[in-house]
Amino acid sequence: MLEALRAGRRVRRVLLAAGAHGAPLDAIVDEATRRGIPVLTVDRERLDAVDPHHQGVAAEAAPFAYLALSDLLRRLPNAASPPIVLALDALQDPQNFGTLLRTAAAVGVSGVVIPQRRAVGVTPAVGRAAAGATEHLAVARVGNLVRALADLKTAGLWVLGLDPHAPRRFDEADLSVPLVLVVGSEGKGLSRLVREACDLVLALPMAGATDSLNAAAAGSIVLYEAYRRRGFPTASTPPSPAPPEPSS
Repeated sequence: MLEALRAGRRVRRVLLAAGAHGAPLDAIVDEATRRGIPVLTVDRERLDAVDPHHQGVAAEAAPFAYLALSDLLRRLPNAASPPIVLALDALQDPQNFGTLLRTAAAVGVSGVVIPQRRAVGVTPAVGRAAAGATEHLAVARVGNLVRALADLKTAGLWVLGLDPHAPRRFDEADLSVPLVLVVGSEGKGLSRLVREACDLVLALPMAGATDSLNAAAAGSIVLYEAYRRRGFPTASTPPSPAPPEPSS
């Protein structure tokens, strides 16, 4: 919620459970007050009715604002490095979607494309799983994912799909080019038409008993590899560890 407030999301009011306290809640109240948003103290039971997963606070906010694909395409030439777009083919699990959005924000993707039908949207559950990353991402919701992939190709991006049974490993592909990474749905993976729309279909090698990773894990690995191939643009560098003390 704090990220939503900081990002300027339209919030009608904030509901705070009576007796709730702590630094995260104080930060939310301070930001709401700074923006002139009313903060109401209510019984915990009322908050339970609004959001059973609340942590002492809830907001009455406007629905998430999706971007038109045309607007996303106009943003691509302004990317600081060869753009990465994440496309999701009928992903339905909010936790997987939220995890992928969090990774996408961490590696600086230019946008995310999801289908309007048979797929999870940016819901409060997804926002919680993404830990606020939804407020910093351009998400386009399209009626036809295959057509959207064709438009992204026309804009100069390569379309790479993930499939655990693909004959080519993901690390063998050039991930430094402008690209669209397509992650399939849980269980079924890429649909036939989306797979046919991909320029390459790639797999992650497996050494253990399992033959695949879930959508969030697989997509996150490849997103970070694409980010690494770009030289971690605009990344903050953690301090180097102190050298060991010389032995006496």
